[in-house]
Amino acid sequence: MSWRMLMPQMGQKWRQSDSPLLQPVNPVKFLTRSTCAYSIGSCFAVNINRWLRHQGFAVPEVSWGNHYNSRTILYELSRAAGLPAPNVDWRVPKSDGTLAYGDALRHCVDTQSVEELIQIKEQIAGDSRRNFAKAEAFLITLGLSDSWETEIDGELITLNRAPYLGAQLLNDTASDYVGNRFLTVNECVEDLRQIVRLIRTCKPADTPIVFSISPVPLKHAGGNLHPQIANSRSKATLLAAIFSFLDDSDCDSYVSYFPSYEFFQTNPLGMSLWQGDDRHPTVEAVGHVAESFLMSYSSEELTVKPGFTVPIFA
Repeated sequence: MSWRMLMPQMGQKWRQSDSPLLQPVNPVKFLTRSTCAYSIGSCFAVNINRWLRHQGFAVPEVSWGNHYNSRTILYELSRAAGLPAPNVDWRVPKSDGTLAYGDALRHCVDTQSVEELIQIKEQIAGDSRRNFAKAEAFLITLGLSDSWETEIDGELITLNRAPYLGAQLLNDTASDYVGNRFLTVNECVEDLRQIVRLIRTCKPADTPIVFSISPVPLKHAGGNLHPQIANSRSKATLLAAIFSFLDDSDCDSYVSYFPSYEFFQTNPLGMSLWQGDDRHPTVEAVGHVAESFLMSYSSEELTVKPGFTVPIFA
């Protein structure tokens, strides 16, 4: 008998034309127009949030900045829940000789003075706390595992992004060390555990948590790796961490994974995915992913409102 006549006892067959967006991992119908869903993550997460707002969903505007790695997401959610979290600021020389001041744990939160930075950070923290308190669901998008860190009071603190050229930390107890490395799979898994544990401690046990991975590649590689290799390693770490976490958390039926990253890797519809910079998604791609998200997580009937836009990157 020919081996070709034997059918393997497996699941679904790979077909390039099948969209992974149609089959998230463990989806739950929870999203209505009045659902307060706390969104946090990369610029891709912010664009999905903006699309939902444009369509009339009551998701709050993301004022707490972009967060690219699992560690700074954990910091932000901890602050929002009233728990201790690091506080790190930059002083950055500008090309015109003046100084700018920025939050090293949120992007982009930049000001012209320390006083203005303090005021804006207090406002952001208040928005984050209020919306965390009201949140009925959490949408969390991981961007990178390629991370930067510094040492403050003997503790390594993960920063949100690479330091600006010439930037200096304002923290009095900060060391001169600012290093770059990849967070490990185990570190990311532990971050995810703490994120879910925090939400489960503060919210009902059936509060939906949807994880996803941003398809947007890193902008700069911190070490000697080619940027495309560094990006592959970064995303692979996040994917391994999310699925390792889900494998260990299969008893929690309200934690889901939405495969936006996989859609951009296969492009089953052959649409124009990337803007001119080859890094930021087109409005068509964001709109399609967001509509697919609604199909999986909402029972609301939707007639798509035209006029949605995304920031343009040439």
